[in-house]
Amino acid sequence: MATSNVRNIDSLVALHSGVVRFAADMDKTLQEIRSYVHRTQEYFTSTQPAYWRHESELAERELNEARDNLANKRAAVRAADRPAATEAAARVKKAERRVRLCDEKRRAIRSVAAEVSKACDDLFGPLADVGNHSETVLPEAARELSSLIHQLRLYAEEAKQSD
Repeated sequence: MATSNVRNIDSLVALHSGVVRFAADMDKTLQEIRSYVHRTQEYFTSTQPAYWRHESELAERELNEARDNLANKRAAVRAADRPAATEAAARVKKAERRVRLCDEKRRAIRSVAAEVSKACDDLFGPLADVGNHSETVLPEAARELSSLIHQLRLYAEEAKQSD
């Protein structure tokens, strides 16, 4: 039987534990990244569109109230009986600007949401590949390394006994 000079297996044991820790850390980090990506996607595809939809409804309601108020002020029969409508007209203009702003934001978020959703979807592929390494490849490597360490220990014990 050929002889080898196996003296220290501790570095291989340290490598094995490092591989196991690395796989666990990688898996934890991937879960965090997936969570961040899902939250980002949710924010841009659901939360923000719902927010601006609600703001649009409020702005429309405010505009209708401002228009009604202006119409009521202008509805007096005689011009002398009419209260000044300057403030009411300014309120209508302000409400119209708010409606336009909300519409712009809704269009913008729709466009951004599509881009963010595509970017998030594009990221899930590479994350799945890295996940395969942390869930399959590295644990399998650790098992093989463990088996080799076991074989080397048996060999080292055999060598000691034959000396």
